[in-house]
Amino acid sequence: MKPDFIETSNTKKFEEICEELTSSSSLVGPSLAQVTGPAGRGKSEAAKHYAVNSTAIYIPPMNIRTPAMVLREISFELAGVRPSRSDACLNVIGEEMAKSRRLIMIDEADLLQMACLEMLRNVNERFACPIMLIGEEELKGKLGSRRRISSRIRRRMEFGPIGQHDIAYFLKTSLGIKAGPDVTSAINKHANGDWRPVLTASIGIERAMKASNVKEITVEMVNDVIKNN
Repeated sequence: MKPDFIETSNTKKFEEICEELTSSSSLVGPSLAQVTGPAGRGKSEAAKHYAVNSTAIYIPPMNIRTPAMVLREISFELAGVRPSRSDACLNVIGEEMAKSRRLIMIDEADLLQMACLEMLRNVNERFACPIMLIGEEELKGKLGSRRRISSRIRRRMEFGPIGQHDIAYFLKTSLGIKAGPDVTSAINKHANGDWRPVLTASIGIERAMKASNVKEITVEMVNDVIKNN
């Protein structure tokens, strides 16, 4: 299976928001963004892919994150240093943003304490650095409960469920096979809008095709793979 990144309507809109946040137009008005959706929709992969192919930085999830820990991670991603003091981290962030405004993407922001979210709002205002908060549905309620944060959200995006066309494109790109509508429908029903079941099923399908030495997917093969996963 080819490890290619699959573009969807979700990822295209995601990248459009990233580009807007880093453009000079975001110097006028707020420069925070909120990206939400259930687990498995591809939010994290979209963020990682954008960070790898741009100057943006991606802060991965951590089980325990205090404001100081988040500041250190941002400092490290921006400049390769992790100062022990928060004020030193702020100095690093300020210096790096003065050189070039870079988008900061915070994953699983729904799990952050409110103190961390308030700190990120302060960093955004102080250094005019664009910040994207990524998380599950709970993030909406957290941000909405604080007017001084919610009023500064420039763009909001909901990662919608994937569809049959996304699955068909994925199978063609990653496995090099053209799947019929009965096959993509079966996988789509199993996936329930999420990418992870699609990936797991695709791995099983590829294994079954190699074992049977066949070049085409059948709905019977798909159902058998799903049943035994």
